[in-house]
Amino acid sequence: MTRHHHNLLREGLIAGVLGAAAVAAWFLLTDLVQGRPLATPNVLGQVVLFQTGHPEATPILPGAVVGYTLIHIGAFVLFGILATELVHLAMSSPLARFGLLVIAVCFELFFVIMTYAVFTAVTGYFPWWSILVANTLALLAMGAYLMRKHQGLARQFAREPLGA
Repeated sequence: MTRHHHNLLREGLIAGVLGAAAVAAWFLLTDLVQGRPLATPNVLGQVVLFQTGHPEATPILPGAVVGYTLIHIGAFVLFGILATELVHLAMSSPLARFGLLVIAVCFELFFVIMTYAVFTAVTGYFPWWSILVANTLALLAMGAYLMRKHQGLARQFAREPLGA
């Protein structure tokens, strides 16, 4: 069996940045449509960094936007590394292929639950469907990149989709 060497950290970093960019692009688009660019990272930054109980979409606080953006990218890079490791394992393990499905579902649910349970101050800003769209775009971006880097994984899924 030919063993391919992949750089976990580089692939995870790229996958994470792609996922973060997909979410950021979605919310930038929704913010622009509503006439309040950068409102999303502004509101989330106020809640996460400044622990504001009643965040405001405007005025834009640069510290909140930059700080939250860095946290957002960092979280996605960590998730990207985890997902990349799971992809590497899935090349030879049917159980890990099932794990990819589980992690995708958990990823989607985690952010909806976190937004509505922990960040109650922001629930009026982000409808549940918008969070699902953003995270689905992130999963698609990350998945497309990782599948392109690991083309043998598609063959593994074709042979045994979720294991034997």
